[in-house]
Amino acid sequence: MSSFGYRVLGFGSFPSRGGGPIDITYVIVAGGGGGGKQGFTDYGSGGGGAGGHVTGTATVSAACAVTIGAGGALRSGSTAAFGLPGVSSQIAGINTASVGGGAGGGHTWPADGTSGDRSGGSGGGGSQAGSGGAATAGQGSAGGDGGTAGSAYGGGGGGGAAAEGQDGSGSSAGYGGAGTDTYSAWASATGEGDGDFFCGGGGGCGYNSAGQHGVGGTGGGGAGGNLANGISGDANTGGGGGAGGNRVGTYSSGAGGSGVVIIRYDGSQVGTGGTVVENGGYTYHTFTSSGTFSN
Repeated sequence: MSSFGYRVLGFGSFPSRGGGPIDITYVIVAGGGGGGKQGFTDYGSGGGGAGGHVTGTATVSAACAVTIGAGGALRSGSTAAFGLPGVSSQIAGINTASVGGGAGGGHTWPADGTSGDRSGGSGGGGSQAGSGGAATAGQGSAGGDGGTAGSAYGGGGGGGAAAEGQDGSGSSAGYGGAGTDTYSAWASATGEGDGDFFCGGGGGCGYNSAGQHGVGGTGGGGAGGNLANGISGDANTGGGGGAGGNRVGTYSSGAGGSGVVIIRYDGSQVGTGGTVVENGGYTYHTFTSSGTFSN
């Protein structure tokens, strides 16, 4: 706690908390990428990458805006489509923004090529014979590649904070990469996260009825659908969305999970904004939607 956390109101008065700079530690999680979708084909699509995560310390001397990034929206309809990337989260005045998760690959014949925005905080998975997206250094992991064996292609899993997305293998899709439990104490104190984890990657979609779908990564990643809808990433975890089913074009992909910002400082509450919890000698301010943190 900063020594400026007390303010004397005048001679003979009691000191009060608040008004001065606050030394904080923060976690910023971006929105996860949406999964890719198939239409009228047998080939698997890629899971969405998890939103990027950053942490650090700062001294807050004035009110600052907190922006929570949305997850990439789901894809529906009868045609194949790449997923949509997640949106960055940020605390204004703190120069490190978390980057939204990469979009999952959607089947395009003969391969993904360079279409779609698969790079992000963590990379989205590739669809048939396509490569997974790259991750932002220090914020996540790369997406898995789409399968290349024979004529049956399983989609790759989206990258997670702690592990790359699994490659598609033959007709089976890759699992989403695991999220991080680095912030487990924060998750326990605030009730956020998927258990103790944030930023899991979305699972890929397998080849028609023969291939296995990809499981979502621990940390809010959605599972891929195989002749079924993909599962959306969990809200306020930055989890990637699962890839959509295939063949007849009636199954949607999963949306990415929205981001979250948690601000923590020593001692009892002196700041305002978000949902406030005091736990274990710290005060936590949790933002699940955009708002303002003030000292």
